[in-house]
Amino acid sequence: MVSPKYVLKFLYLFTFILLSSQSFSETITFKGLVLSDFWIKKIIANNNITAGYIKIENKNEKNEHLISVESDFSKRIELHDMYIKNNVMIMKHLEEGVVIKSKSKLDFKPGSLHIMFIDLKKSQKKKLQKVKFNFKNAGSIVINMPIKDKRKKSNEKKKHYHH
Repeated sequence: MVSPKYVLKFLYLFTFILLSSQSFSETITFKGLVLSDFWIKKIIANNNITAGYIKIENKNEKNEHLISVESDFSKRIELHDMYIKNNVMIMKHLEEGVVIKSKSKLDFKPGSLHIMFIDLKKSQKKKLQKVKFNFKNAGSIVINMPIKDKRKKSNEKKKHYHH
């Protein structure tokens, strides 16, 4: 017969592993690169484009180069950068890809570097989309990117109270 003390230790260990796997589910280590916080912006109404985001950390001794991104989810995918110049927001297509310097992090986020999915093909009912990242040195990796709605909800807005 198994002692209750052993069962309790097993349950603690099982719970720890379960919680750990969920908390790290959005981080992938691949040939010296750490890919995290990846997601695709929820498609609004009948829009035919959307954006994707990811954090890439290069732990390698040499620079890495994200050459391109591919997916069956859209007909065309481009890497873009957004910035303000003379009070005008400019979006630039990065045709040569993006360099991730050695021992540094690159954050693809709203209003900055991002992935543009153009001419969407498949139903947006899927909660995950397979996206292939092509790196110069590390090669290619396919990531299941979740589609998320990260807009602020009305109840998350700062509340103002009158006295």
